[in-house]
Amino acid sequence: MSVDPNLPDISDCGCCAGLETETPVEISNRAGLAAVAYRAGTHAQFKASMLAALSSQERATLQALQTRDDDDFSIALLDAWATVADVLTFYQERSANESYLRTATERFSLLELARLIGYELRPGVAASTFLAFTVEDAPGAPPRATVDIGTKAQSIPGPGEQPQTFEAIEKIEARGVWNTIKPRLTRPQTLSIDMSRLFIQGASAGLHAGDGLLIVEDIAGRKRFRRIRSVTVDQDANRTTVEFGGTSTLRGSFGFPVAGTSLSSFSARPLNSASIGQSVLNKSWGQADLNAFAQIQGWPIESVFQNVRTQLSGTVRPTDAGVFAFRVRASLFGHNALDWKLLPEETQKAFDPTPGSDWPLIPADGDKRVSLDASYPEIVAFSWAVIKSSSSEVIARVQKVRETGLSRYAISGKSTQLVLDKDVTLSGFSQLRQTNVYAQSEELALAEAPITEPVAGHVIELDQFYEGLSVGQNIVVTGERDDLVGVRASEVARLSEVTHDTAQGRTRLTLAGDLANQYRRATVTINANVARATHGETVQEVLGGGDASQRYQRFTLRQPPLTHTSAATASGTASTLQVRVNELFWHEVSSLYGHGPDERIFITRLGDDGKTTVQFGDGRTGARLPTGQENVRATYRKGIGRGGLVKAEQISMLLTRPLGVKGVINPLASSGGDEAETLADARGNAPLTVMTLERIVSLQDYEDFARAFAGIAKSRATWTWSGQVRGVFVTVAGPDGAEVTPDGDLYKNLLAAMQQAGDPFVPVRVQSYRPAFFRLAAGVKVYPDYLPDKVLKAVEQALRAHFSFAARQFGQPVALSEVVAVMQSVAGVIAVDLDKLYRFDDTTGGLKMLLPAAAPQAGDTGTIAAELLTLDPSPLHDLGVMP
Repeated sequence: MSVDPNLPDISDCGCCAGLETETPVEISNRAGLAAVAYRAGTHAQFKASMLAALSSQERATLQALQTRDDDDFSIALLDAWATVADVLTFYQERSANESYLRTATERFSLLELARLIGYELRPGVAASTFLAFTVEDAPGAPPRATVDIGTKAQSIPGPGEQPQTFEAIEKIEARGVWNTIKPRLTRPQTLSIDMSRLFIQGASAGLHAGDGLLIVEDIAGRKRFRRIRSVTVDQDANRTTVEFGGTSTLRGSFGFPVAGTSLSSFSARPLNSASIGQSVLNKSWGQADLNAFAQIQGWPIESVFQNVRTQLSGTVRPTDAGVFAFRVRASLFGHNALDWKLLPEETQKAFDPTPGSDWPLIPADGDKRVSLDASYPEIVAFSWAVIKSSSSEVIARVQKVRETGLSRYAISGKSTQLVLDKDVTLSGFSQLRQTNVYAQSEELALAEAPITEPVAGHVIELDQFYEGLSVGQNIVVTGERDDLVGVRASEVARLSEVTHDTAQGRTRLTLAGDLANQYRRATVTINANVARATHGETVQEVLGGGDASQRYQRFTLRQPPLTHTSAATASGTASTLQVRVNELFWHEVSSLYGHGPDERIFITRLGDDGKTTVQFGDGRTGARLPTGQENVRATYRKGIGRGGLVKAEQISMLLTRPLGVKGVINPLASSGGDEAETLADARGNAPLTVMTLERIVSLQDYEDFARAFAGIAKSRATWTWSGQVRGVFVTVAGPDGAEVTPDGDLYKNLLAAMQQAGDPFVPVRVQSYRPAFFRLAAGVKVYPDYLPDKVLKAVEQALRAHFSFAARQFGQPVALSEVVAVMQSVAGVIAVDLDKLYRFDDTTGGLKMLLPAAAPQAGDTGTIAAELLTLDPSPLHDLGVMP
């Protein structure tokens, strides 16, 4: 650069500084950045460039300006323009960042960018649950009630919570007898002379250890006298348990007869006990078959069940069989007489006793009489008696009873003589003093044997008839877990078959799948008044009046947020909005594009403020609204998100009370609720829809489809094998690690949507992930200038953020070096000493270099879902400061 020699030397004034930092600066951004650089320069760069330009050859007229001080008016003007350029380039850079999905920070930007590829940010999804209703069952109350769609129930809020409204989304018939259905608790006892345990009705049977019982097994005469080893009284069950010892051979039926009824074989018959006894009793009926048969005959089904109950209650068993207690234990007359050898010799010769005996038992005439040692007026004819000695035993019926006085064995006194059956032989008794007679038999009422097996599997036999239950109906099973004493649980099951056994008077339920838990039978209750419900409250609103002169007329719903429920769609949601114009129903579509001018359609758009706008067509793509006053009406539900995630039994207030319904409760916690899609989720989910295009082809498509489904926070798809067929196994997790339960709407809709979008011949399984935790113990050395307590708190926060559910992936391991790096990155930390690092299920503890997290793997009962390994949520007691 040449300088006029007439000008003063300005080489030392610094006016040429900044020429090497010309603006605009060169912009370069590598891939994968969270924000892009797009500024042509900063204030300092713009000012330096302009100051340097004052000395350029092209601006020779300005070279006379020798000052560069900020208090000069010319320099101040340049500084002002540098400020303007700084502001403009700042907003230009922000605008550029808002133009890319990865770098946009404004929700509106993401909304518009996503719509360019046909993607709408997820509006959130309403939680769902099951409502179990209680119906009035007092005498005189209606036996049935109808719970209609829209029946409202509200939760009781806890501290810091708001009451949440849920509405039934299906219509059910409810009955009082379905409030508390009990499983079968007992089974009939089949008498056996070898049984080791016996159950007697009543808690005051008057039995004690050492007493004798007579068991008459059958009419054929099999009978046995048994001694009681122990007696247990169950006051609650009103039952006495008698133990004999030995191996139990208790037999009882716990099954159903095989159904073999042909409806076509029945001709029309009158409704009477004889017809029901011949056609219905002693058979196994499916609920649908019995209903059809009653309909063919023209019989009211309620009358059929009532008559069956009556006939079964009058059934008696053969009187010869039974269990008998003996209330009298007597000795033979003469048991207290002197030994006959001590009598005079003349007296001895008169008796001629059996060798080795003390006195003869049977008189010389040889009849079947047994003389007792006293008067026992309670002994009656045709009762049972047992004559027992150390070597012999006779069981016989008493044919006659006579009270008399006897003079025998050199003594006299009152006696009761028992005349026994003719076929009884008493010749085996030779010990008068060692023989006892058990008499005054009393038949004991037998109780049914308690069933000790837990309620489990897919078959539940009930304690009586429960008519009206139907295939596909949902029930709630509640009880104490058999494997976790003291812990009550509930689960929803669906009926796949209902069978009635008219021989035993019981109903059997077959479920669509096995129960998830095993329950103690005595604690189980079943509620069949169950309806599916979702979060949200129905409102009706007049949107306004139509104007045929307007194109794309719009209305905004006044009560946000609009409820979206889980559905088997590509997005995973379905709107609850219904719009009618002049009482005609208009249909919601995803886009107006491609529709005709006469189609009654509309679209909805969710604004950044959470409000929903309803937009109609222009007469070319969708019909215009007809002109009218307040002729556009909307019905929708408001309420959405995680606020609807309520605990089990928290919903207990009926806002809508159908006739006959007195209460409601949610036996299970609600699930599936999620907030509107966050910016971070939208960045990841929007491209997924372009990759899948609502079609599933590859394994990655299954994973992407599930991840973009509303209510799913994480997913992982892997191949699996079912026999010789390769299938897809998808591990999923709900928001914040919530479990995706198989009985929830989210699980069912996700599985159905994937099956619709994918190959129908590829088996697909979905399972919720397995949470896993790790623990650590460490010491931290802190800089002297820092407060140790605050540093430790910051270390714990950094660990929890880095090893949280949101930050980890399925099957991702945790390395020792990773833990140390996170702790070391906290300000104020000089050094870290990690003493322990182990998984929560590792009982040995210790310091492990790598903590694995299981990927989906084969198990004993099928494929096991992947693990997600996070830091143990319990307080970090083993985190301290090193000296």
